[in-house]
Amino acid sequence: MVAVIPLNDLRRIHEPLLSEFSSCWDRVMTSGWFLRGRETEKFEAEWAEYCGQAYCVSCASGTDALTIAAIGLGLKRAVIQGNTLPLTAIALYRAGVHLELSDVEPDGRILSHAPETVPVLLYGRLPQGREVERRLYDAAHAHGWRPHQNAVACWSFYPTKTLGALGDAGAITTNDQGLAELMRDLAGRDDVFRDGRQMTSRMDEVQAAILSVKLKALPSWIAARQEIGQRYLSDLPQTINYVSNARGDLNHLAVIKLKDRDRLAGWLRACGVETKVHFPVPLHKQAAPWGHSAVSLPAVEEWCSSVLTLPCFPGLTKKEQSLVVEAIVRFEENQNGADRSA
Repeated sequence: MVAVIPLNDLRRIHEPLLSEFSSCWDRVMTSGWFLRGRETEKFEAEWAEYCGQAYCVSCASGTDALTIAAIGLGLKRAVIQGNTLPLTAIALYRAGVHLELSDVEPDGRILSHAPETVPVLLYGRLPQGREVERRLYDAAHAHGWRPHQNAVACWSFYPTKTLGALGDAGAITTNDQGLAELMRDLAGRDDVFRDGRQMTSRMDEVQAAILSVKLKALPSWIAARQEIGQRYLSDLPQTINYVSNARGDLNHLAVIKLKDRDRLAGWLRACGVETKVHFPVPLHKQAAPWGHSAVSLPAVEEWCSSVLTLPCFPGLTKKEQSLVVEAIVRFEENQNGADRSA
């Protein structure tokens, strides 16, 4: 049986922190306080400071974060890239936003010039070009990015994120005090009626306590992902496009792009390397309220048919990285041999 190199391994990431996790559990259980308590207040302050913003509003998920932010900003229309995950669209649609889908640049970034553009920082890539100086961001993949002064950034702490909870959680950061207060009302800060649009979306005390512990490790985790990304960038064949190739990219996901994506995925699976596609179905091809089958987004369709995510996480060994690279090199050699004999 071929040994498996996992796409991600939370056990390896968490093992050094298990005793601190136990302390978090004991502290919250002893307090008898499970929502809207000191642990949540503490993490909100820590995350705002880490992001370089004044306020953090926590909630139950990254999807809720984007919905709450869109409602708080009074967003009526938004343009998003068609190669993002459906949750971006779901979150905005729930907020009553009219969605328009944009094609993408050759590098997978949004093509739209519209002021209502909501960039998605896919794979942990830092904003560039048209993504810079926008108001609202889906930063679910971008832990480690420091938003600009006027940005409203929506974060996911889904377990597999670079900073992930042991369940689900999310947050919004901003420098706008009035917006922060409104978003607290919208998230359902208590059981009082404050706004007819309010939800019940709260981070629990256990998740907040865990995230405070993990936040201390975040810089080293980002550095580890960036080191793996640099290894892929330097050692993979030139025929393979490593997507996160800009200075400072956070490498939440290690994504490559090539024509024979499905064939390579099958090859790697046979070699014991786990992969995944982020994301295989373009938004305009989905049976959803925002789906527009008549819309032509050729670059989005080409992108979704050619990207593949490789293993990348703190604790991925140098040997495992070498095995991933070597497997891809062998695949390319076989492909070139087949082309010459055709």
